[in-house]
Amino acid sequence: MNILEMLKTSDKTALIQNKKRVSYNQLMSMGLNFGSALQSAGIAKGDHVLIFLPLSIQRYKAMIGAWSIGAIPIFIDYSRGAGFVDASIKRLTPAIIIHDSVTGLIRRNYKQMRKIKSLSIRQGLATTRPTDTTTLNPTHPAILTFTSGSTGQPKIASRSHGFLINQYHTLCKHMDFNENQVDLGTLPVFVLANLASHMTTLLPNKSYRSKIRPKRLATQMEREKVTRIICSPALMSKLLDYNPLPSLKSAYLGGAPVYPSVLHKVGNHVDLNIVYGSTEAEPISSIKWADVTEADKQSIAGGAGLPVGHIVPEVQCEITPDGEIIVTGDTVLKGYLGGVGDTENKIHKDGKIWHRTGDTGHFDDEGRLWLLGRLEHAINDIHGTLYPFCAECVLDATLGIRCAVIIKDGKRTVVVEKPTNQVKVLEVLKPLHITQVIVVKKLPMDKRHNAKIDHSKLLKLID
Repeated sequence: MNILEMLKTSDKTALIQNKKRVSYNQLMSMGLNFGSALQSAGIAKGDHVLIFLPLSIQRYKAMIGAWSIGAIPIFIDYSRGAGFVDASIKRLTPAIIIHDSVTGLIRRNYKQMRKIKSLSIRQGLATTRPTDTTTLNPTHPAILTFTSGSTGQPKIASRSHGFLINQYHTLCKHMDFNENQVDLGTLPVFVLANLASHMTTLLPNKSYRSKIRPKRLATQMEREKVTRIICSPALMSKLLDYNPLPSLKSAYLGGAPVYPSVLHKVGNHVDLNIVYGSTEAEPISSIKWADVTEADKQSIAGGAGLPVGHIVPEVQCEITPDGEIIVTGDTVLKGYLGGVGDTENKIHKDGKIWHRTGDTGHFDDEGRLWLLGRLEHAINDIHGTLYPFCAECVLDATLGIRCAVIIKDGKRTVVVEKPTNQVKVLEVLKPLHITQVIVVKKLPMDKRHNAKIDHSKLLKLID
């Protein structure tokens, strides 16, 4: 089954970006026309197409075009640097690169990209004869996504048309995909779910050379009467700094640690949810913030971690002896393309293939999952095991301070972003045996979502 069969055709607005609006009919026509342009460029069923476009209307035009002829879109995490991009392209040489006027210039900075044929997204205008949609087997790859494994070598998550359709039906059971919603789309796969649900999606106006401007975006959200948002907690926090978003009815936060200070910012008029999942397994669990009790909040402030709710029925979840969360199920990827990354990330157990999330956690008496942080960041010393994320939640919940917890010179150390009452900080963290405070100008964050602390850069910063 081709995922395009999930998309309805109508005059309803499908995507909004800046001042541009496209209906479902227009989007499909644009995509099919671009599929014809790809065919004219020699691209056929099964060929790999590297889509070098930001989150935009043009990106979905390119994806629809590729799917219409059975080609396979490829996406690379460019925030990991030129070395990673070139290594990714070497792993799976695309037949063509799709670019816009800006990325057409940027691609020259990547040695491997310069070797590959390119096509501007501006091709495939309305005068081009639309192609017929290609019928595909459900196992036919729909998206190939390059990410890095524990060794840093690019690994490829291959999601088939059938897998994405199954994932969509699962998401609909646990999240609100009502077609009357107007959504702010910041996560590409969720925008696909919006399109399958016949929703209207507002896309942030940005490019690979610019960041999202929260103040401008918050203003546009109010103008377009956005009722739902799925985004990182960092973006949600910045939007709320400029606007209380009175038209918003529901919010789903995930993709990075969700700290209590962000949750407390959201108005009571919003149905606020924490969603736990990953590229390989989405969703794993979810919880409504309204269902988090005062006792739960005290536990968060006491270092118990963060509750992320009951495991969805479609997924089986266990905790390994060292505390790692592992999952299996129909919506969990069973391996990476070519097996690269399987040794580090997959476990064969009880006749099933389980995915290692890299996160640690525990179940409470109600069967809810609590996140403790990344396994690789766990601190083991004479005081026992400390999960930095738990300590970071303590300081966030009690003093509203963003921080990182590490080992420095053999001491459990908290790194804060600005001058603060260090005596008070150490007093709050005393039960966790944290005895040292380091102040930095700015905590280094991941480039992709600007929501996770980059521990490797942090250690270099304070060395």
